[in-house]
Amino acid sequence: MCDAGIRPFFQAEIHCGLTGEHSRHQGALRDYAYPGSQTIIEWDDMDRRTFRGEYPGPCPGDSFSGCILPLNHRGTHAS
Repeated sequence: MCDAGIRPFFQAEIHCGLTGEHSRHQGALRDYAYPGSQTIIEWDDMDRRTFRGEYPGPCPGDSFSGCILPLNHRGTHAS
C-alpha cells in the first residue's frame, strides 16, 4: 500500500489508496462537501504538499502565516 499523503487544505488529510508502482497518487476525501460525500483527489508525487507516513507538521517560521506545506517540503513557497 502507498504511504503518500497530502493536506490540500488546512485540516483535510488524504492518504493514497493505490497499490503497485505509480507516480500519480489518488485518495478519497470523505464528508467534506456534505455528509456522506466522497471526492476523489489525485496528485503527483512531486507535489510540495506530499508527505510520507504520518504528517510531519507544518513548515515552521516562514513569512507566510498558516503555512499548510509539510515540514521539509520540496520546492519553495509561491509568491
